[in-house]
Amino acid sequence: MDLPQESEFVERARSGDRVAFSALVDRYWSPLRSWLHGLSRDTHRAEDVTQETFLRAWVKLPGLRDPKVFRVWLFRIARNLLLVEQRRPAARSSEFVEELPDGGGGPDSQAMANEGKQALNAAIDRLGEPYKAAFLLWSQAGFPFAEIARILDISEENARWRVCQSRQMLVRALQSFLKMPT
Repeated sequence: MDLPQESEFVERARSGDRVAFSALVDRYWSPLRSWLHGLSRDTHRAEDVTQETFLRAWVKLPGLRDPKVFRVWLFRIARNLLLVEQRRPAARSSEFVEELPDGGGGPDSQAMANEGKQALNAAIDRLGEPYKAAFLLWSQAGFPFAEIARILDISEENARWRVCQSRQMLVRALQSFLKMPT
């Protein structure tokens, strides 16, 4: 679905077309849930917030003025809901990286992959929310810097800087797992 087609679906959904809204949900469910999971490190919370985001979007969609900003608007709703949700007690924890591709190796390579996964989860968790949010929007959801800036309510330059800094922090944290030429 390209932007003109998405805008058409948004317009139809704004008029109450459930099929059009369903197509938007199908398109954004997985990227939104993955981003929220990366931020919260909690699978259940990410799923709950994703569901609540789409419920809110459906209710508020008639008030969306420009259908071209639907994606940014949707991710902002999700971010605000997650911030409210994180203030509640009894936060559950999960991992950022849910699955790694099977390397096809034996137990030793599986153990190394698990160790790498744990190290990546820990390194991403140490990024802190501002860096983590920008990094995950860029790496998981594939957002351009201009949209990251609008979602996080920062400048585009700041969005680029946060992603760059996040990547540098992750490289430093995972140095022992990276095979660098000598």
